Order: sequence, then C-alpha cells, then structure tokens
Amino acid sequence: MKTVLLVDDNRDVLEVTAFMLEDAGYDVVAASNSAQALEVASVRSDIGVVLTDLNLERGMSGIKMGETMHQKGLKCPMIVMSGDGEPPENGLHSWMKYLAKPFDRKTLLAAITEYA
Repeated sequence: MKTVLLVDDNRDVLEVTAFMLEDAGYDVVAASNSAQALEVASVRSDIGVVLTDLNLERGMSGIKMGETMHQKGLKCPMIVMSGDGEPPENGLHSWMKYLAKPFDRKTLLAAITEYA
C-alpha cells in the first residue's frame, strides 16, 4: 500500500480528498500547512507520493515545500493541485505533476497511479 502525504489548508478539500484516497486503499497522512507537512516528511520514510495544494495560505507554496522536502532527502513524486486552471509557467520540476481543481475521484486516482 502506498502512503500519500496530503497537504491542503482548506479543511473541506483535505477531508474529501483524504476520504477518496483512503476509500481506494491508500494510507493518508494529512497536513494543513507546509510546516506540518515538512515535519511529517522528516519522520516518515514510507511516503510514496506528496499531494499538495499549490497556494498554501500559511508558510511556503506547495512547490517551495516540495523543493525543501526533496533537498532534505524525500525523493518521491509530487502532485501539485490548484484551482488556478493552468499550471504555473515555471517552477514545476520533472518529479512534479499538475492537477487542476476541482477533480473527481477517477481523475485523482488516475493521476496518482500514473505518476506515483
């Protein structure tokens, strides 16, 4: 089973997305900001993919958070979600994939299985 580190500052999005992932058999570790996510990433070696919001309210952006995790040794793929419609022009690394919000269960699971 894959462990997903899910990061979103919107509680509703966090809960619904976590439910969709858990229902599909994933182990989900949720964080509501970049500081919590970085702390989790530093102590969990079983994270298979990071699924994060691009525009986190407190702390750093999802991309910056991912770069920090990568520099600290977490080498798993990352899916960056955003309601902006288009991925950021620059900033996504080869190990990052963009997922537009809103998404349905099928789209979410396809992104994770295809990329993670």
